[in-house]
Amino acid sequence: MVQIPLQRRAAVAALLLPLTLLARPAQAQITDEDMCRNGLFPSQDGFRVATVGGKARLYFFDDWDGCPQKGASCQQKAYVVAGDRLLLGKTHGEWTCAWYEGRKHETVGWVRNGDLRIDADAPEQADWAGKWKQYDAPGYISIVRKQDAWYVLGEARWSSDVTTHFGEMSGALQVRGRHAHLGGAPGPQNDGCIADLTRVGEFLVVHDNGQCGGVNVRFDGVYTRAR
Repeated sequence: MVQIPLQRRAAVAALLLPLTLLARPAQAQITDEDMCRNGLFPSQDGFRVATVGGKARLYFFDDWDGCPQKGASCQQKAYVVAGDRLLLGKTHGEWTCAWYEGRKHETVGWVRNGDLRIDADAPEQADWAGKWKQYDAPGYISIVRKQDAWYVLGEARWSSDVTTHFGEMSGALQVRGRHAHLGGAPGPQNDGCIADLTRVGEFLVVHDNGQCGGVNVRFDGVYTRAR
């Protein structure tokens, strides 16, 4: 067997390395616009409600590594059927980021637009009043009207095996149609609780700035009126 000097082997390896990298399949980069998953959904805008039509199951699709455009390999086990109600966020081509509340948990993912019947635009004067809760999260948000103003009071908590952290939001809401704001303008001079609320269909969507309580406590989520 012919022995190649060590220095020459190193030089050959250096020449081959770029070719090796070129031969590897490129991993699709995930951007914020590609993401559609639990936790990030309330930070979107343009929310609307749709009813699932058609006869077949409408499956949710993942958002990573080129999904959902890659097709079948992106398909989740979760699906909805005709008559189910979805809360919709952003849309990319034939795909829309959707939220659904099932019997045991919420599901977020990309769905195809074809079998969605979008609700007509809601009236600008939204009904905010009531006690609102997430599907299985502790805490609540209560909104009441006093004279000509709306007020919010909310409690939340986050627990681990060793500790529990609490959070609260309270104060007057600045309401404009289907949108409301709590707190001042975001910025380095304002480290208080700030939240944006949206009323659409039977849902209340809340997105806060992470400063409404202890570590890991968030009001972020989709709420429905407490039964």
